[in-house]
Amino acid sequence: MATTSTVRRVWALDAPQLTIDCGLLMLGTGGAQETIPSPAFLVEHDEGLLLFDTSLASSAAGDPAAAYGELATAFQIEFPESYRLDRQIESIGYRASDVRRIVLSHMHFDHTGGLDLFPHAQGFIGAGELRYARTPSNLDAAFFREADIEAAGRIAWNEVPAGYDHDLFGDGSVVLLSLHGHTPGTLGLKVRMPDESTLVLTGDAAHKRANVEATTGMPFDVDRLNKNSSLQKIGLLASQPGTTVWISHDPQDWSEFRGAGAEITSAASLRSRTADPESA
Repeated sequence: MATTSTVRRVWALDAPQLTIDCGLLMLGTGGAQETIPSPAFLVEHDEGLLLFDTSLASSAAGDPAAAYGELATAFQIEFPESYRLDRQIESIGYRASDVRRIVLSHMHFDHTGGLDLFPHAQGFIGAGELRYARTPSNLDAAFFREADIEAAGRIAWNEVPAGYDHDLFGDGSVVLLSLHGHTPGTLGLKVRMPDESTLVLTGDAAHKRANVEATTGMPFDVDRLNKNSSLQKIGLLASQPGTTVWISHDPQDWSEFRGAGAEITSAASLRSRTADPESA
């Protein structure tokens, strides 16, 4: 029996940018600066709005150092006022209070800045992720922001066990993907679009498409063995018919997939632009 998608619309919201050495994105590289997006994705489902990741803090808009101090300089953060998460949601015709569910890929600061806008929301997070954020290893301790951890403490979280992919609405339209390895609870998101094509959002399970192609992680992965397994899983998902993988931080993915605008009407159209960039 044919399935009927209950996802109505999907948006890739305007993303603040960070500029870093490419060696921070993939082992064995380095020496050149790369500018990457820090996006959030909004999904409209029959059961309400869902947000995948929350990008940077609203208090950083226009003045990144106000929220991030030395991190703003270290990562050369660019964050126009118009990119505030709450204002972008309002520009679509909703309010932050309309977002009923938050899915967090992981707790690093460039994914958690907007959590303070959604204390009312039901949250979904990888098992052990919040606990780890409160007591991280020295490896990635600098990537956690105390204000975001406090905001996370005001959200009612559901933990997704490692190795388990969770069908959020029970209709196959939105599946939370266990992709742990970068952090203990890293999650991705698989969305069945209205035209039955499939969009996979990786979060930081991969930072660049080259990570997947070479099954090679980045220097701050806390569990390299499981990270490599997650990269292999992403590769297998990408091989499925009708499926497009969007690596959230990859600047080429952002340029190609976001080129047609914020609203994603079809994952199939993203694939066609990748195959023929001139069609974008």
